[in-house]
Amino acid sequence: MKTKDYFPEDFLSGSTSSIYVTVLVIAKRARQIGELQKRHIDRHLGQTEMMEQAAARARTEESDDYVEPEPIDRPVPRFEKPVLASMREMKEGTVEFGYEE
Repeated sequence: MKTKDYFPEDFLSGSTSSIYVTVLVIAKRARQIGELQKRHIDRHLGQTEMMEQAAARARTEESDDYVEPEPIDRPVPRFEKPVLASMREMKEGTVEFGYEE
């Protein structure tokens, strides 16, 4: 899904009162999605680092029969861009928002 697939009219289906409110809601949701993705990436990198440290310890504990271990092949997480994800959610109507009084 690309940005050019969206038009301002797509977001004025009654969920917000104006395009400006819609932009604010999309921006806030994009920040939330970005934070969730960052946590997921940090967790992935932490697990990879722990595995590499364990492999390094195993190499140092080995005797003269040193064998180079095979590299750890882990899938790299891929994410949708946060702004596009929030725009998609807004268009689908899955974003809940309210006004503070």
